[in-house]
Amino acid sequence: MSLIKTIPLDELERKKVENTWNSNNVLKYIGVKVDMSDENMVRAIIDPIQTLHRGGLGTEAVNGAVLSSLFDLVIGLVGIVNSNKHRTGTIQLNINFLRPLSGNKVIIEGKLIKNGKSIVFARAEAYDEDHNLCSTCDGICSIDLNKPIVDNFMSI
Repeated sequence: MSLIKTIPLDELERKKVENTWNSNNVLKYIGVKVDMSDENMVRAIIDPIQTLHRGGLGTEAVNGAVLSSLFDLVIGLVGIVNSNKHRTGTIQLNINFLRPLSGNKVIIEGKLIKNGKSIVFARAEAYDEDHNLCSTCDGICSIDLNKPIVDNFMSI
């Protein structure tokens, strides 16, 4: 089985999109960095995990709402880079919390499963700093072909 390229952009385009998203004030505020250095996955990383990220089940684990937001970001980015610069929206997330994510770093890795004409299927996984799998997410993005294209794959 051949590997599906998650990000159908060259290295320069990937870096440009990554820089655009990393300059977003919301992502900066919550301490998330987008990494598109590997054409086979989109990554979102929080390093270090801060107090505002913690609180899962009243513990020091990363809160499920934070993980859900990161999954939405990564699944959405997989959709966006596969949309030919059309607006996209996440229409479904199915999250499985396998174990608490503790430590000081969160790594979310998202990959393309299937790219259709108007929807994109993606899968993401959340890892702790020791690369233990903590959560998984299957998601679907809808591509809005009826609106004008957006600059630099930024549509928030």
